[in-house]
Parts: sequence; structure tokens; C-alpha cells
Amino acid sequence: MMKQSITTSYNNENIEKYSKTAALSAVTCDLCSTLVTSLQDLSESGKNADEIIKFAIDFCTLFHIEKKNVCEGIIPLFRNETFEIVANKTYSPVYICGFVGICPFNPANYSGTIVFPTPKPPHVPPVPPAKGGPTKTILHLSDFHIDQFYQEGMNADCGQPVCCRAADGPGSGSNAAGAWGDYRCDVNLPMVHSMLSNIASQVTPDYIFWTGDNPPHDVWMQTHETQLNASALITDLLDKYFPGVQVYPAIGNHEGVPVNSFPLPDTGGANWLYSQLEKDWSNWLLSSGVDTSTISLGGYYSAEMMPGTRLVSLNMNWCNNQNLWMIQNITDPAGMLEWLIETMESIEAAKERAYIIGHIPTGISDCIDIWAQQLYQIVDRYEDSIIALFFGHTHHDQFQVYHDKTDGHPMAVSYIAPSVTTYTNQNPSYRIYTIDQDSGYILESSTYHGDVADANTKGFPTWKLTYNATTAYNMTNMFAADWQSVLDNMNTNTQVFNQYYNFFYAQSPYASSNPCTSKSCIDYYTCEAASGYYAQYKQCVANKSNGDLEQLTKTQNFVKSLPKALSSFTTLTKNFNQHSTYKHIRKNNKLY
Repeated sequence: MMKQSITTSYNNENIEKYSKTAALSAVTCDLCSTLVTSLQDLSESGKNADEIIKFAIDFCTLFHIEKKNVCEGIIPLFRNETFEIVANKTYSPVYICGFVGICPFNPANYSGTIVFPTPKPPHVPPVPPAKGGPTKTILHLSDFHIDQFYQEGMNADCGQPVCCRAADGPGSGSNAAGAWGDYRCDVNLPMVHSMLSNIASQVTPDYIFWTGDNPPHDVWMQTHETQLNASALITDLLDKYFPGVQVYPAIGNHEGVPVNSFPLPDTGGANWLYSQLEKDWSNWLLSSGVDTSTISLGGYYSAEMMPGTRLVSLNMNWCNNQNLWMIQNITDPAGMLEWLIETMESIEAAKERAYIIGHIPTGISDCIDIWAQQLYQIVDRYEDSIIALFFGHTHHDQFQVYHDKTDGHPMAVSYIAPSVTTYTNQNPSYRIYTIDQDSGYILESSTYHGDVADANTKGFPTWKLTYNATTAYNMTNMFAADWQSVLDNMNTNTQVFNQYYNFFYAQSPYASSNPCTSKSCIDYYTCEAASGYYAQYKQCVANKSNGDLEQLTKTQNFVKSLPKALSSFTTLTKNFNQHSTYKHIRKNNKLY
């Protein structure tokens, strides 16, 4: 490893500070700090672990943060993180709350500037491949979240993180789960079989990108066994419907136990997951000459995909700000960025190109900003050797354009695939990329969906083409510059933006029943598409507000109103912040 590549310089020049944003978030930051302070004080007072866990469960139940059974299930799962990280006074409450995205996060003495082993060569714009040449196809599947306990007729509005199960009791009217799914629940197995069967009947893909998140959202009742079984189920399904097809997987944040938990490699805390996934994926990866030692170390790898083109799979949990273990090392805890630089150096020297896949995209708040900025620098440095990036996680149909740090030209694009699961407000979807066989360049991106409401009415799902990107967006090519043109049109043409918004929700009823017409809403979606790390997004929103603090507040409040799945620490604080009893129990920055 080239340990000198990623350096820590002792200044804060590259850490952008958003004082106005911080002021607007003060209540939430104050609450989070209060919770952490109280937990640290309880730990220091001599209370044992069981007493503190019981206190947290009682607290969660008393204030209806979640139902009692969810509180009793989820809180003990975070036992290790609670006592080794949150209750550890080595880390200040503001630092912990900043890490998870609630308080401003400005770690001292850190800039994240990368010193590369070789300088960036002059940029050579990509040349479109000749028309009519040989092509291949890539099937992109993400965020399955299959719920094998889904049961038709059960309550879809049960008040828990995921519903539609026998334990939730029968639902009535619109709250009764449909035979083919419900927009408030995870996808059921019959719908997944229908999707994969339809794909297999239409095309035999040359490759499959499978970008993670396999278990359902029953995060309060998960074990090592449930997580491994969820991944094994999808492995078996892909083998069944696409025998002999080369699959390239990436690890999602829901594969951990508890959700988002990926301890640092030197602890061995995630070996149970990596070792089994390595076995499950062995038939696919060994045939591509994968060095599986990096999977065992940190869940990432590189493979030879086809002559002149390599596949790089990143474990994006090493940027996940809900992975509290990252507080121990926010720079490069698994050596993955160092390894990526070495890998890209080899690819560049061999005059090859790479596809980069992962789960969490870099341009959203879930990815630690200073980590994302490092990956952004790597993409910038090796832009001529990177064809595109591919992610999932958000469950939505998105793209993000990266820009060169020197002259601002569009230098990369990340494709964020819509989810297989219906959770939440999504029609189950998949995507097929048509690529030029010789250069690896993407020629077309075709996205398909099955309409859940229509399937429940007719008694069977119909799979439809949602759109071809070149047709829908009037694109000649699919390079970063072409996606920048799409983004420019979204900012100026209401029809183009509305089309993107409908695609974002996979043509589900949510988009039509919640039209995006306010400036706050439009700024949110367009700024996300223009950003490769979260500081860029915040700067974009601030720029579009033109110094109007009221408008900036409206945009931030809009983002907070968007539906989100239960994750961990931030959900706890957000739910509690909305509870009317909060003001009665806060005193002197402690909870009583």
C-alpha cells in the first residue's frame, strides 16, 4: 500500500463551513448533543450496560419513538456501538452528532488532500464509438429488500418500520396489502420472481451489476443468519434465472448487523459477513481472476470484465455516516482508497478503462463528506480511465455529474438505479445498459418497471419500458458532458424536470400526487444531480438561494419532510425532536 498517497495536512482550508445552515439546524444539533451527553454521563456514573440499555428501551417506548417491540429489538443490537463509541468521552457529543450529519462536522487538523503517485495527464475528451459496432448488455439490479414474510391482506400501515406481515394483523380497505405488493412495504417474493422471469425471457445479459441491500427493513429483528440468508436467496435467484452470466456484487448498508454496522477491519467484527459472501460469490468472482483477499479485509475487489475494461467494486460502508465505527477512523479505515489509487494507476498504465460500482452514492448526506471528497479527487485524477460509476441505496432513479476541480468541465457521471423493492413509494424497477464492446462506453440506459397498483388490480404484473435515456433526454451520447446538458435542461425546462421527477419515483403514484413545483423542491433535486459530494450539494442550494435565508430554510425543511427509512441514530433523534414532551424534559443540556 502507498501510505503516502492520502495525507492529513494540518489546516482547515478545504473544509467548507456553513454557519447559516448550522444556525438553522441548532435545535436538532442541540437535541442530539443532549442525548449523547446524557448517555455518556450515565455510563460514567457507574450504571452497568444492562441498566443503560433498559433505560434507552424505556425512553424509546415512553416517548413513542417506535413501538415497544421495535425499541426492545433495535436498541440492544446497537449495544457495541453504544458503549464503545457513543458513550466514550474520547468523542465529544458535537463530534458524534456531526459525524451522523446532525451537527456541523469540521474535524480539526484535516484537509483530506490526496497526493497522487503520478500527476494527472492532460484530459483527452472521449470519442464516441462508431455506430453499428458489437455491443454487450449489463443488467443493473439494486436494493432488493425481499420480504419473505409479506402476506396478502395484512395491515400495510402498522406503524412499524416495515409492515404487511401476519404479525401486523389484517388490514382493511386501502390498508390491506395487495397480492403483488404495497408501496409502504418491502417487495414480496412473487413480484421478484415475475421481474426476473420477465428479464430472462427478454434478454440474456452479458453482465449483472448487483449493488447491494438484500434483507428487508425489519431492522429490529435481524441476526447474522437472517442477513446471510437474504443474500444467499438473491444469489440463488440470479443463478436460477441467469445461469452462466457473470455477476458483480457490491455490499449494501443493510447487510450488516445491526443495520449500517461495519466494524473496522482490525477488529474482525464483520468477518462473519465477508467470509460467507466470498463463498457465495466464488463461482462468479474466481472466474474473473478476483483477488479475494480484499473482500476478506474490507468487502471490496477488482475484476477483469472484458479485454480493456475492468470492474471495481467498492464497499461504500466505508463512507457511511450511519456506520458509527467510522468515527474511529474517518480517513480510510479499510485501506480501500489507497488500494483504489493503486488499482487505477495500473489501469491507466495499461491503457484500460474501469466501471466503478458500489452501494451508497457520494453526493448525498449519507456518505461522509470528507471521505466522499477523497473519492471525488480520485475520480478527477483518473477521469479518462473511468467510464462511469454505478450505485443504488436511495431507491430512486437518479444521476449525478462530477466536475473537474480545475476548469469545472463535466468529468464523470454516476448512475443511481431505482430499487427492486417497493419501499417506499416505488414501482419495482431494473435497468439495462447497452455498451460498446470495444471501448466499454455506454450507448444506452434502458429502465423498466412493474406497476404495483396495476398488478393488484389485474391480478398479474406487466413489465414496461419506463424510458430510454437517449430518447427521453434527447441525448446524442452518454458521456458526462451529455448528462450535464440534461441537468442544464432540468434547470430551465419545466417539462424536462417533471419528466425526471416522475422517473425518480419509478412512475409510482407518489410523483403525481406530490408534484414538485416549489423552488425548494426543484432546488433539492437539481442540486443533488449536480453534486458528487455533500458539500457541493449544500453550496449549490446556498447559491440558488442567493443569500435568501428564508428560502434556504424552506429548502432544508423540505428535505427533512421527505420520507426516509429507519436507519439508526438519526431516526431516533429526529423522531424525538418532533415529540411535544421534549421541551419538558430538557434541562441544563441534560435529559432527566
